Amino acid sequence: MLEKIFAKIEWLVPKKYRWILDHSGFKRYFSNTGWMFGGQMFSLLVAFFVGAWVARYLGPENYGVLNYAVAFVGLFAFMADLGAGAILNRELVKFPEKRDKLMGTVFRMKLSGGALALILTTVAAFIIKISPLTRLLIIVFAFSSILQAINVISIYFQAKVEARNNVRAAVVATFISSILKIGAILSGLGVIWIIVIYMLDMIWQGCGFIYAYHRSNLKIRNWRFDAGLMKEIWYSSWPLMLSSAASYIYIRIDQVMIGSMMGNVEVGLYAAAVKLVEVWYFIPGIICSSLFPAIVNARKTGLEIYRRRLKNFYLLMAIIPLVIALPIVFLAHPLIFWLFGVKYLASVAVLRIYIWSSLGLFLGTAVSQRLMVEDRVRLMFGANVAAMLTNVGLNIFFIPWFGLTGAAWATLISYLVVPLSVLVVERGRFFGSRE
Repeated sequence: MLEKIFAKIEWLVPKKYRWILDHSGFKRYFSNTGWMFGGQMFSLLVAFFVGAWVARYLGPENYGVLNYAVAFVGLFAFMADLGAGAILNRELVKFPEKRDKLMGTVFRMKLSGGALALILTTVAAFIIKISPLTRLLIIVFAFSSILQAINVISIYFQAKVEARNNVRAAVVATFISSILKIGAILSGLGVIWIIVIYMLDMIWQGCGFIYAYHRSNLKIRNWRFDAGLMKEIWYSSWPLMLSSAASYIYIRIDQVMIGSMMGNVEVGLYAAAVKLVEVWYFIPGIICSSLFPAIVNARKTGLEIYRRRLKNFYLLMAIIPLVIALPIVFLAHPLIFWLFGVKYLASVAVLRIYIWSSLGLFLGTAVSQRLMVEDRVRLMFGANVAAMLTNVGLNIFFIPWFGLTGAAWATLISYLVVPLSVLVVERGRFFGSRE
């Protein structure tokens, strides 16, 4: 299949560069990225259109309650990972022979972190002033924090550049989840059943990961927990965990603050615009996950090739969001109308602003990827904290003055803080000039 694709595009490539198409490394990463892109695109498009149907069915108020609960749980989601996921990816690339010990140790860490996230989310839900329905939705969805532990298998396949296993699991999980959501809508079930289906998504995907892992002749029972290794991982990952905490907060805090300052209807309207933007957020994750091993290997090979790949990486991550944003700005009104209905037309103004935040997110993901390769998680932490404080501060002032568009502007500005703050700190080093 891959050879057929290369044969069709070969004439587009200048002769002096056609040797790249025959390079085994290029074919491997191209195939991996293709699988991830195609599978994720299919899964997200199906999930998006079913999600739009859910939004129409629930209406802005109940849809707002649903998204408030998901966003609230997201504020504690960093504990379910403890920053160990990214460390596991890096270490599996560097030391594949330590697979079972790494997998077993990180799985135990993520399981403990997920349990802690569930407890703290539940406590926080009882402390703040919210409706009993919202509190129930938060507690139900918080169980997904524990279920995320099995995602260590997904990280393993990323490190091995075997994306097709993750894609298959995601497609199956999306199919099952979509059938259940459609069934809930046709049966007239309420928002509680919808949030249960959201939570169960982790189970379907986890089953897919386990099946793919065993099909690769690998056994979960061979995983081994190592207390000494856990300490080493924790020493490297705790700044990353704090960085993830800041990142999760500035990504989700806007919907929580809108719910607290304006109401559930406004959260629903805002969430509709966010969904149209977030449907594209899989792209930087796919590119980074697929190219991470190549970037790590380039750093081992030589500084010059490492810098050259970084420049191309940044350029790619700047162009893609611009190509996405321009048509959405012009098509915002018909997109909202046809997907969500007339009740959500107030989301149009939010979408036209919020879509530009994708530029900061794409570049921020690229910069974070570089800092991970260089083991400079403290700088990443500082950038994410700056973005979080910017988002919270701007929301406090912008939401009372400008409403939903103010929250969109706060997000747009805060997303740019990560790449710009690293650029300011590093100056010329950001683009790989002489150190």
